[in-house]
Amino acid sequence: MIDFKDSRFIITDKKSTSMVHKSIQPMLIDNEQIVEFYIADRFPVPSEVLFTSKRIIICTFEERDFPIFTFFPYSKFIAFSVKNSKDDTMENEVELYNYYINKVAFEFPGKYDLSLIIKLIGNAIG
Repeated sequence: MIDFKDSRFIITDKKSTSMVHKSIQPMLIDNEQIVEFYIADRFPVPSEVLFTSKRIIICTFEERDFPIFTFFPYSKFIAFSVKNSKDDTMENEVELYNYYINKVAFEFPGKYDLSLIIKLIGNAIG
């Protein structure tokens, strides 16, 4: 399970959305589409981070055959902050805040364009 006291994910790679494991598709809600797919290095286990049109889905692999899924609907966040340099020498970061878990952070070392993620979250939060 995700420890929400230390909920920082360091993105190590961006993958094609066509590479998302087939077990995710049945979990998508009506009219939900996978928009971005990332691999995150989070000690002690790796995770897959999916930004969909409605929420963030995190799949953590404590055991290879038994993934744990965590869902963060964008609509439950009350604020977010972004650092997006578009310069591969600086890290980029998205921090999301809500009343229940305080903060979830995603760090994107290197050159990442976060404009689509920012738009998804911004449209949901308002």
